[in-house]
Amino acid sequence: MTETPTVTELLEIIRQLTERVTGLEAENKALREENTRLKKRISDLERKKNKYVAPHSREERNADPQRPGRKAGQGNFTNRQAPGFVTNEIDVALPNRCPTCEFTGELTLSHFEKASVTELPSLPRVEVTVYNVPVVLCPKCGKKVRAEHPDLQAGQWGATAHRIGPRLEATIHTIRHEVAVSERKLPRVLELLLGLRLTQSAINQAASRLAGDGSRLAKHVLELEKQLRQAEYVHHDDTGWRVGGEQAWVGAYRSEDVALFKVNPQHTSAELRAVLGDQFQGTLVCDRYSVYAAKQFAEMSQQKCLAHVIRNISDVAAQVKGRAGRGLAYLLRLKENVQDALKVHRDFQQGKTTERQFRFLGGLTRGRIHRLLSRTDLRTPESERLRAGLWKQQEKGRLLHFLEKPEIPPTNNAAERQLRRVVITRKVSQCSKNKRGAEAHMRIKSVVETARLRSLDPVEVLVSLSR
Repeated sequence: MTETPTVTELLEIIRQLTERVTGLEAENKALREENTRLKKRISDLERKKNKYVAPHSREERNADPQRPGRKAGQGNFTNRQAPGFVTNEIDVALPNRCPTCEFTGELTLSHFEKASVTELPSLPRVEVTVYNVPVVLCPKCGKKVRAEHPDLQAGQWGATAHRIGPRLEATIHTIRHEVAVSERKLPRVLELLLGLRLTQSAINQAASRLAGDGSRLAKHVLELEKQLRQAEYVHHDDTGWRVGGEQAWVGAYRSEDVALFKVNPQHTSAELRAVLGDQFQGTLVCDRYSVYAAKQFAEMSQQKCLAHVIRNISDVAAQVKGRAGRGLAYLLRLKENVQDALKVHRDFQQGKTTERQFRFLGGLTRGRIHRLLSRTDLRTPESERLRAGLWKQQEKGRLLHFLEKPEIPPTNNAAERQLRRVVITRKVSQCSKNKRGAEAHMRIKSVVETARLRSLDPVEVLVSLSR
């Protein structure tokens, strides 16, 4: 027969159960907090992967951020200067009262100061030239014969009798491609600045005529391609685009003084090969995308973007953080040495070190990175996967090529900066409606960006190519 527990025993059981419930509640609270933190982390990683975050956003604010602007003693500090021309000059009357001591009377002249104001005229005017074109009849065949003028284009009659001139057209295209104003907003900008009313279709048709197949501008772009193939190095990167609502890609090619843009329906090695050709002897600066690992590029000299490599190392380090093993410490040492390699190159480019010092420090850094990448004792699969991928590039001489040839840039920042305006245009427009418009757009952009690289006026370059 089972004995009935006493009151003391029941109270002890209740106390133990109460303690257990309290412990479980605390454990449950900790697990809920951990679950909330992990959910937020997963959400942040997904947003980063899909590029939903702003390009300069941070998860945590810097506790000690750098102050904006230039540091004291750096750069040229000058007063804001007036333009080199003066359209009007006004003499300001002498004051006859001192606001400090309330003295009233004739004051002693010390000196004159210059102050200026730049303003738009109240009604900007553009030049409109009307051509009286005679049309005659042939007495023999009865056909109409229309007179010609060098400033008039073929077919400039009827509904298209009025067109914009070369300089205005060049200015419009420069505003669109250099300032990244959308084609839809350009008519409003021209109306505000010049009092000129143009339709979006007129601007679009002008671009098609300027950069159509067989035009002087199209031939100039072909010449830029030839110069690109002869360059010592070429940056390359891609971004998404749409042509007629279908997926397409814009490839940016950038050498020291040439910028070229190509729109393609695919993102494969064939498009890259079509531009660089089979005889390209320079170095291709790019990321580690699989396109650049194609067989036809096996013998091509390449420099992988170390900025992407550092970003990849940081991403993997965030994944293995908190795990057992040596994965995190290895990644931190690898990242530090890659950053050291960039510093060695930067110091040499800035003249802080001699070529002999550059070779010596570069050799030390290259040796440390080589030893880190040749290890095979890592325990975390993420670290091992990254190490194997970088080791493959190191064996091909594509990871630290810039330490052998300091004239080669170690990052692909130039191509990404070239694509910046393409991305802005994609955000503020619907890309291109057809292939012809897309090709005209990229040809004009190539000319404008190349002119900027060469410190030329894009307007003058476009005007010379429209005549």
